[in-house]
Amino acid sequence: MKLIKLIIICAFILTTGCSSTSKQSVLEYLSSDSSNRYKIHLFYDNQTQLDDKLLEYMNSKKELLERIQGIQLYDVEVKKNKKMADAIGIDEFPAIIVTDNKEITLKTQNLNDIKNYFNKLSQ
Repeated sequence: MKLIKLIIICAFILTTGCSSTSKQSVLEYLSSDSSNRYKIHLFYDNQTQLDDKLLEYMNSKKELLERIQGIQLYDVEVKKNKKMADAIGIDEFPAIIVTDNKEITLKTQNLNDIKNYFNKLSQ
């Protein structure tokens, strides 16, 4: 009987450990495909027009279209998206994350920070 309880407890621990969202797995998911390209991720908790402003900015220059691989949106009311936000330490929304092929290179809530970041990369 004790052996059965031990097996059930171990199985529970293993399945709950495997189902959690790790920071590393989230970073791998969010990362761009190459070192010279970036992805922009917008995590939001209510209706925002920031996605339109990000898209407008990305489409404002040919160089940005070449440098930015895409913009992805994550509604944190969706459980999976909230887990991803928690895993990378986002607790205020909306939040904008820029990633390269390895890591988060910028975390902000301000569109001007995004513009300044990409302007510096262009210089």
